[in-house]
Amino acid sequence: MDWRVLAIITPLLFVTFQALSKTLPKGVSIFLVNAYASFIGALIMLTLHFMTSKDKTALLEPKVIPKALAIGALIALGNFGIIKAYSLGAPQSLFTILFYVSLIIYGILFGLIFWHEHLNAVQIFGILLAITGIFITVHFKK
Repeated sequence: MDWRVLAIITPLLFVTFQALSKTLPKGVSIFLVNAYASFIGALIMLTLHFMTSKDKTALLEPKVIPKALAIGALIALGNFGIIKAYSLGAPQSLFTILFYVSLIIYGILFGLIFWHEHLNAVQIFGILLAITGIFITVHFKK
């Protein structure tokens, strides 16, 4: 499978997860929701590991463990942020626009700063268009 197909289809999973977050009843503990979500996520990821990997061990090299723990903490905090935003009344349409455009911008910045990637004119134009879109959406949203 081509990675571009996944890049187009995978966001549907995140939009669906965000939509489900929006339907959580008021008063439900966001920490508890994240705990359940993380637990199910861990089970699914372990299952996928054992189904797709030639290495059938669940052990990581000691030098990888701190990074794995940091990734888990960032995922949990990111999920908390999404669920919390919806519990505070964030509209799905506006949140999704801000979230995904910001995700693109942050991804580009990380690529430039940490991996020394270079942008071409089309990418720069896209960044400016995204920033303009965020401004217009936030400024004129009632």
